[in-house]
Parts: sequence; structure tokens; C-alpha cells
Amino acid sequence: MRYLATVAYDGLNYNGFQRQINGIGIQNIIEKAFRLMTQTEIQIHSAGRTDKGVHALGQTFHFDSPLDIDPQTWVRALNDRLPSDIRILKVKQVAHNFHARHSAKSKVYKYVIAKQPSTPFTARYEVYIKNMDIERMKIALKDLEGTHDFKGFCQYVKGKPTMKTIHEITLKETKTHYTFIFHGNSFLKYMVRSMMGTLIEIGLNRLDVSIIKEILETQNRKLAGKTAEAKGLFLVKINY
Repeated sequence: MRYLATVAYDGLNYNGFQRQINGIGIQNIIEKAFRLMTQTEIQIHSAGRTDKGVHALGQTFHFDSPLDIDPQTWVRALNDRLPSDIRILKVKQVAHNFHARHSAKSKVYKYVIAKQPSTPFTARYEVYIKNMDIERMKIALKDLEGTHDFKGFCQYVKGKPTMKTIHEITLKETKTHYTFIFHGNSFLKYMVRSMMGTLIEIGLNRLDVSIIKEILETQNRKLAGKTAEAKGLFLVKINY
């Protein structure tokens, strides 16, 4: 039987989602929990990697098991064996040909910027930037929407297509935060953080608003701003 699980995690203590040999990936921890629970080896297949330090509210993965266990029992038993910074939110049975990554239609990420200096209780989940011109950023982010070659906004991986579609970028503002929400068909390594880093440089008047178009046209990563910190980034949802 094939199952789809949704998991939330605080990524700050881990070397990203993917299984690691010389570090601790979240996948390592989840597969260990499966081993402790079922006394069998269960390999999980995620909807995509998240980088070191990136958080998730709704990462997904699928796994196969001959065990006919109801969803609530999977959730409870796995969470009993997981650290408190990784939580399985739900499990459901899916078709045998379903794939967490290949079946995904789109993904949603958000990046959180604080308006006031972070406290010890918020510092893990936001980035504080002072004197930011949000109006300049609002103009620039619209140039990222649509289908483009995002080679200039990622760490290039040979053989991986860099043409991606960003359906929408939404900016939500509260008294305390700016939250940038990215909805796209899929994302490349460091892509959201590179786009955010460039937008931040624009907001700080270090780069011109037109730089987004220039990077998309030339695919020159050297023109992009410094990659934004991982701790402000959350994988929100995978749409199927």
C-alpha cells in the first residue's frame, strides 16, 4: 500500500530535508522513526528538498508499506518516535502510481521579514531588516511572475531545467511583518532565497528595480543579491 504523509518541521537544527551521509537530514530522522515503529526499513520519497535551515508547514512525502494501518495510528506512532521539531500532520492512503514529487501540480513558499528586531522567541522564524523601502520591492517582484528562465536565481544543477513558472507572488503586511508568498509550478535550489535576497537589496536601495528583468534576460547570477537567510523561508504547501 502507498501512503501520502504531510509533515511540518523547524529546519534550523538539520542539514535540509534530504537524507545525509555526513550530517542529519530530516529524512534520516523520519526513516528512523518508521524503523522503530514497524521494525522494517521504509524509504520515504519527498515532494522536494528543502535547504539547510529552511522550515516547512506542509512538506509531503510518500512511502510504501504492506502494513494496513489506519492514518491516525501512523500519525500518533510516528510522532511518539520523532523529536518535537518534526511533526507528522496527517497520513492518507493513495493510488499505487502516486508520487509525492512527480504528481505535484504546484508549490507554495513564504518568506517572513520582521519590522522590529527579533526576540529570542521569534529569531528562528523570521529575518529582521531595517529601513527597507517596501514600495520598490512591490514594483520589482511583479517582474518575477510568469514563465522565465530562472538560471540567474538559483544554484545551477547540470541537467535540471531552469524554465519555471511563478503563478503569483503575494505580499501580506501586518503591524509586525512583511510576508512574501510565492506560488509556482516548482522551484530550483536556492531560487526563492535568491529572489528574496535580490528584492531585499532593491528595498535597501542597493540595486535598481530594473535588475530583476536584467537577471532574467541575461541569466547572470552575479547580478543577483546575496542569498537571503534560510530561517525566514517556509515551504507552506504542495498542491496535487
